[in-house]
Amino acid sequence: MRNADEWFRLMVDTDLAPGLRALGFSGSGRRYRLTRDAHVGQVSILQSSRGTPESTRFTLVLSVTATDEWSSQLRIRPYLRAAGHPGTGWQERIGNLIRVGGGTPIGDLWWNIEAGKPFRLLANEVLTAVREFGLPALVDQIRARVN
Repeated sequence: MRNADEWFRLMVDTDLAPGLRALGFSGSGRRYRLTRDAHVGQVSILQSSRGTPESTRFTLVLSVTATDEWSSQLRIRPYLRAAGHPGTGWQERIGNLIRVGGGTPIGDLWWNIEAGKPFRLLANEVLTAVREFGLPALVDQIRARVN
């Protein structure tokens, strides 16, 4: 039986990665990029370090960086590639982009995955959050930097 970390990686590989690619992102592992108008929009999957063998939590961090800044930072500080969001652009967690009620953000949002339990509905929920809230925010941030 797989532990929660392995189960999480399986969900990313089989459901989240193809879903993010279907939304126009490229990438692998825990980082997916969308390049538009000389900017890189990125969705990074951040896993909590407090998981157990039975369950683990994760959230999404979205960022936008100008492509010249992105390239420059990676040349100067190649170790930033592992951090997933080099540069000094916009960055926000997905929970701060999801609005409820009168437009109030729901705040810090973490999803939980349990080893051995089906994850298709969970992956669909995450992809819906990206499609409905994350992608529009990335596009808005890119537009704001271009204009």
